Amino acid sequence: MAFSRDPMAIIADIKKDYILKGIGEPEYYLGGNVNALGEEWRKDNICTALSAETYIENVVEKLEKMIGKEFSKEKTPMSDLYHAEMDDSPLLDQEMRSKFRAMVGSANWVITLGRFDVAYATNALSRFNMMPRQGHLAAMQRVFGYLKSFPKGKILIDPNYMDTSKYDTTEYENWKEFYPDAEEELPPEMPEALGAPARITVYVDADNGRDKLTRRSVTGVILFINGTPIHWICKRQKTVETSTYGSELVAARIATELIIEYRYALRMLGTPVDGPALMLGDNNSVILNTTVPSSTLKKKHNALAYHRIREAIAGGIMRFAHIASVENFADILTKPLANAAFHSLVKPLLFRQPTWKDRKDAVVAE
Repeated sequence: MAFSRDPMAIIADIKKDYILKGIGEPEYYLGGNVNALGEEWRKDNICTALSAETYIENVVEKLEKMIGKEFSKEKTPMSDLYHAEMDDSPLLDQEMRSKFRAMVGSANWVITLGRFDVAYATNALSRFNMMPRQGHLAAMQRVFGYLKSFPKGKILIDPNYMDTSKYDTTEYENWKEFYPDAEEELPPEMPEALGAPARITVYVDADNGRDKLTRRSVTGVILFINGTPIHWICKRQKTVETSTYGSELVAARIATELIIEYRYALRMLGTPVDGPALMLGDNNSVILNTTVPSSTLKKKHNALAYHRIREAIAGGIMRFAHIASVENFADILTKPLANAAFHSLVKPLLFRQPTWKDRKDAVVAE
């Protein structure tokens, strides 16, 4: 695939040495749809979207034939009351175990294609790939029942900056007293930065003690470059944290390292990076403890994560601000949510409407 102001000129050069077929604007790539958006999106400076709509329609039909039943349509991918690790229903036989694994594999590819709204449910169930139970199979069928109900979710390639002006990011000048050598590592041979600048925004969250058997917490992270979600993480933490503070601090450290990675990658691609990244979390204790230079660590066993975050802030790599839990997009990656809460977070990400239509709907509602 060629991305350029004049992509056909690149294709013409390639045609001198290779026989090509199916040349033209991409519509379907590696199982995902590449959608050229209509004129209603041009006002928002958005032209392209990526979705898994065709793959979902095909795989749902295939899996229904494999299981021998139609999936009932669902409003959420997992019940907010369900804990897969506590399921004690009968174990599946060998044939059904194989079918369960096929469903998990298909769901993982759906996530890769951009449907991170099913990431938590898939992650929680994939732990039981070797010995799944009947309840796990039913929960996996619910995931595809949800995708069957909402197949059109898409990621908009949005070059516009996200509006984060309402988040307080107080800058302190005395960081050098605590981290005198803190600075961002720049690529030694990075190309000259050209083109439009990129700004990174990251939403981070953790659900403390989510796993009832091990009491490990779950980390959720969504990274945006300008207005486009680029990378998402839904992962059970490797340590048992005895407090919400601890689990949120571990999640923030993971998000910090992701920010550093992407800033480095952008610079190696020759993309200008606009200012520090903004990380948004909903735990005020973690934010205050890591953003105020004079704050002291209250949980000594969290020292590595604590200093990793503070050093990144001191080095001007990022800022860390508070966001209400009901607005934190990363919440959908840490636990199953009830219908209203789930859709209030998923709709602005995967089911966005053009700005003018949102305004029109708001006027009608009033």
